[in-house]
Amino acid sequence: MSVTGVVAALGFEARSLGKRNEHTVVSVSGIGADNAARAARSLAATGATALLSWGVAGALDPALRCGSVVLPLQVLAAGGQFPADRPWHQRVAAALQGKLALDSRALFTSEVAVVTAARKATLFQDTGAVAVDMESAAVAAVAVEMALPFLALRVILDTAHDSLPGSVVRSFQPPAGAASSSGPSIWPLLCSPGDWGGLLRLAAQYRVAGRALRDCGRLATAALMPAARIER
Repeated sequence: MSVTGVVAALGFEARSLGKRNEHTVVSVSGIGADNAARAARSLAATGATALLSWGVAGALDPALRCGSVVLPLQVLAAGGQFPADRPWHQRVAAALQGKLALDSRALFTSEVAVVTAARKATLFQDTGAVAVDMESAAVAAVAVEMALPFLALRVILDTAHDSLPGSVVRSFQPPAGAASSSGPSIWPLLCSPGDWGGLLRLAAQYRVAGRALRDCGRLATAALMPAARIER
């Protein structure tokens, strides 16, 4: 039986897929490459026949708006580049085309959070990627190792013009020596009243991105089922 193993860093990303069936297994990995790779390996070990990186991303291209869908044909990272499975990509793109703003240009996976508009501009110029996340390349690397089809789907949360409030970044950073978190801590947000204006704007963008991600799950339910296993 074909089973899509979905890696989502955060719980709200996983929930956007809605009701699941026997062809979809979701792992909420936590943020970052190590967590994503660990989740992808676990999914492959328990029977996933394809791997999907799913969630939100930051825009690098100033033309991308909050809620735009990035379905990259290629994921870039400092350690290499990873192509999406073409037949699978074509099926998902066909399901979304004309219904949502869709971009198939490259996605860049960063080892660290990209939180300032200046850094986004530099990455856009240096990599040519249109969006950035922190997990997709790690999932892709496991897919290559396991000879499994790979696909990433990311919805833009913060635009290229947005610099994220420092309290948001700190809320996702676990204390020294603690395990990586799969969700934010509210305390840094409460302690940073100067960030509240930016937080309100981000909350509005969160609603837009969440709605677009749910639309992707609804429109592409059948297409998200995996392509055939890659033969070496």
